[in-house]
Amino acid sequence: GWGCIDSPVAIVGQSLCEQCMEPQEPFCEGSGSLLETSYGLADCRKADLFVTNAVHCRPPGNRKSRDHEIVNCSSYLYRELEIVRPRLVIGLGEDAKRVLSFLYPTARKVHSRFDPPSNLRSTTVPCLYFASHPSWVKRQHRPALEEAYVSSLADALKWAISKGSLAGS
Repeated sequence: GWGCIDSPVAIVGQSLCEQCMEPQEPFCEGSGSLLETSYGLADCRKADLFVTNAVHCRPPGNRKSRDHEIVNCSSYLYRELEIVRPRLVIGLGEDAKRVLSFLYPTARKVHSRFDPPSNLRSTTVPCLYFASHPSWVKRQHRPALEEAYVSSLADALKWAISKGSLAGS
């Protein structure tokens, strides 16, 4: 993982892509630009958040992660999230959605457009927000989709930051 271990938000992507390997930082450049815009709208910085991946290695050729890779890395992801104790975990893409749903079967789940939960079920289990992976959004070449995506992520970030981490509950 990368970032602040006291963050009320954890962002979980798929795996490190080729351009993220050298800096060892998830979501740098490329699809990370949508996230950077979201951070700006939420008045926060990437360094204030915790960012990690469902798979902690880079699959060869930037291919989709295989099931055994996701399973092998799930204990690392779970341990990271246990240390950070975020109020909200944002899962970007199908791999993140699958592993987070498995790790937190009782969590309140928000899909697509972020709508803040009116009540939280637990002070120990984070809320899960699932969104498309930003690289998919960028490949659509639809400015309205990008704008809605960025806005929804910013709303999620603002909500979680205002609530604080589960460690502070």
